Amino acid sequence: MGVPPGSKMTRRESLHGLGALSLSAAAAMIAPRHANGAPDREMLPALRTRTARSRIRFGCAAAAPGPETDAVLLEKVATEANIFVPEGALKWDQTEPQPNDFDFSAPDRIIDFADRHDMKVHGHTLVWYAAIPDWVSQLTTGREAEAALERHIVTQVSRYRGKIWAWDVVNEPVEPEDRLEFGYRNSVWQRLLGIEYVDRAFRLARSADPRTPLCLNEYGFEYTSAKSRNKRQALLALLRKLRDLSTPIDCLGLQSHLECDQVFDRQGFSDFLKSVVDLGFKVLITELDVNDVHISGNEFERDAAVDRHAAEFLEIVFSVTRPTSIATWGLSDRYTWMKMYYKRADGKPLRPLPLDASYNRKMLWSTIGRYLSA
Repeated sequence: MGVPPGSKMTRRESLHGLGALSLSAAAAMIAPRHANGAPDREMLPALRTRTARSRIRFGCAAAAPGPETDAVLLEKVATEANIFVPEGALKWDQTEPQPNDFDFSAPDRIIDFADRHDMKVHGHTLVWYAAIPDWVSQLTTGREAEAALERHIVTQVSRYRGKIWAWDVVNEPVEPEDRLEFGYRNSVWQRLLGIEYVDRAFRLARSADPRTPLCLNEYGFEYTSAKSRNKRQALLALLRKLRDLSTPIDCLGLQSHLECDQVFDRQGFSDFLKSVVDLGFKVLITELDVNDVHISGNEFERDAAVDRHAAEFLEIVFSVTRPTSIATWGLSDRYTWMKMYYKRADGKPLRPLPLDASYNRKMLWSTIGRYLSA
């Protein structure tokens, strides 16, 4: 964890203090301050610079660079992150809107942007129940589904062989509330191919790119609710099945869309993570944000609540395993998917991300930085 040999510092102290930093880095972290004594986060090193020691990369999701993209946001992304996660540019409805009619213009721009700014690209996502074109949702036979799956994965992965840091091969394959056997999600792939589609997707991706890590990406298993417990059980059973099939899966992506008013199941979540690691899978934090829709108070109080919740989550994860990366779903509160689905009773904007709507660094930014330095 970066603690010098012989140190008496505990894991928690090294994460929440300065134990994982060199003296020069520690000085840089604490020196810049406002006149009122509060730390000036804007003067601190960017998140991507914290990863040199820990080798835990920081990423964030953003739209493909283009005339309509916020230039200030892209500048912040390039400054803070060394992984670019395409929000939608690599999803099926964008890259193959018609059968065998591929459009890679947006992901090509992302690859070029990443190359110019010394960033990696996280490939999100190859197979999902959502963000698929109508022609995919209207497939009627297993043979049609198998042919579509093979053409899409092989074409897309082959095009970006050696240019993608990791692929989310299958996204969200379990949903116990759909009431299918074993908690599988009701999707076009499940209906036409059965759960074997997951194994097939990973094998196709591996054949197209033998070296890039392949991930299964899922959400919703952190809390004490029955919904989270059921999700943990269904996902762990699926991962065991994939392990027994020798499916070429390397990692589990923890989406980490957190809800600030919920209670973590520390024991249940920790046991789940230990089981994942024991199965031989690495862990990535892929889509971190913290929903404060039900948190009252002023901006400072809400930001503090978001920060505490994220810190507790990261503490649980790091107590079991060091994730390969931490990525947030977006970087600034100005652009968050949550505003489309959640409205606060007081009408104020949500504040789920490391930078506020004016691109100022928040408490959450500092906490992520501490864990990246661990």
